Amino acid sequence: MTFNSQQPSFHILICLIQIWKPNNPQDLSEEPQSPIMITEAQKIEIEDSYKKLIGTASVSFPRGTIIKKTSTELNLLSDNISTQSVVIANMDNGVLMTTRTNSRVATTADFSVGNRIRIMLGYTTNPEIAALTKPNQDGQSIYNNASLLSRYKSFLTTMFDGFITKCSTNSPIEIKCENLASCLKKVSCPKIIPTNDLTVKDLLSDSGKYKLLKHTGLKLHPDNERFEINIGKFPISPDLTIADVLTGWGKMKLYAYIKYDNNEPCIAIGRTYFSKIDKDNILNNQNEITVIDFGYHVAENRLSMTSTDKAFLAVTATSIETTGKTYQITIRLNPDYNKEDENSSRWQVLNETTISKKARKAGATVLGKSKDRVDLSTYTIIPYMSRKIGISHQDLLDEAIKYFESYQMNGIEGSLTLFGDLALRSGTKVELKDERYPQKNGYYLVDEVNTKFGVDGYRQTVKLPYMISKKKTNNEK
Repeated sequence: MTFNSQQPSFHILICLIQIWKPNNPQDLSEEPQSPIMITEAQKIEIEDSYKKLIGTASVSFPRGTIIKKTSTELNLLSDNISTQSVVIANMDNGVLMTTRTNSRVATTADFSVGNRIRIMLGYTTNPEIAALTKPNQDGQSIYNNASLLSRYKSFLTTMFDGFITKCSTNSPIEIKCENLASCLKKVSCPKIIPTNDLTVKDLLSDSGKYKLLKHTGLKLHPDNERFEINIGKFPISPDLTIADVLTGWGKMKLYAYIKYDNNEPCIAIGRTYFSKIDKDNILNNQNEITVIDFGYHVAENRLSMTSTDKAFLAVTATSIETTGKTYQITIRLNPDYNKEDENSSRWQVLNETTISKKARKAGATVLGKSKDRVDLSTYTIIPYMSRKIGISHQDLLDEAIKYFESYQMNGIEGSLTLFGDLALRSGTKVELKDERYPQKNGYYLVDEVNTKFGVDGYRQTVKLPYMISKKKTNNEK
């Protein structure tokens, strides 16, 4: 590949890991004061999925690593140390982290559970940027010069922000981390026995009735402040944490995840229905679309073609009853359908949730004609969740049929391993562009992202569950 300014062919890996004790645990947007800084690591791995409220990260580095807190003008003066006494020395057997002569070898005691950690990753094509971690002719580096640190950060993207939860005693030292949503595990819910259906804003908004996020350091994302999402008439026990409640919404295909608003972490709530992007869809408020160029960004292609025949498509539809229980049916095209027979149904209802005699007497409708479980392992099964709490079984069937009919079978699914320059996160919309195999060109939702950084390079493996839509060409209307 030839070099050009948009797609350079030579990259240098750079990173910055900051670790500090928070001054105010409820201020999750605070900038670290005098943090420990690490600019090399043996291995960094980050797991991110909008379907999991609490993302994780792990960092490992050799026990020979030398660390020290950042030297700034403020703490130099407070410690009565002049800038001339600050010494930075490179270590061949470990990571350079010293800014003073009293540096020492890192131990597990340097990484306390509960400390904040921020992981920033990136590339540079300029060797001078990578060299900012080493002292220049004036003895200045990112460890004792705020201007150089700011310049170094401009080439990095924050890929993880959270708390240290574990630290190993093995060599190499390894620390385990959870993202900022981890704080929601420490806050219990009040007892809530609603008399009417609850909404997301009732529970999480600062203007809502219960304000569950008030003392967590997180707030409801502004996108969710603009509309209501009904979650039904569900009681909440004080035995539950806020994390328990938000994770439980996943059973309704309603996902809570961290999303940033002007660099401020928030809790966002959304669903993933692709046939019709309604106001509560994760994709609804995404104006920017990241383009993945197969000829440049893709390190490994694991996308596969699947059957595009709707005869082998099934929709599993789920609803929440007024009792709080779930009801589920699966529909597929009836292989024995005869359009000339008015008694023949085009649809088959399979694997229906068992309905008790008591529920039948109360008016519950039984849609399936058989109690036998049907094996659908050869089918492409698409999940559907009704937004209506207490919807009738017949109405759920009607919604499932409409969803089936509007669903566009495209046959593309799988994962891609990318170089790290796109810095993707889950829950974002991407466009694939492949000049050689245009069948896969279109728009996808990033379901999961596994980020790895270290001696083996910088890679992101993204899971793409299926194509949302194809991009129309100039020859298509």
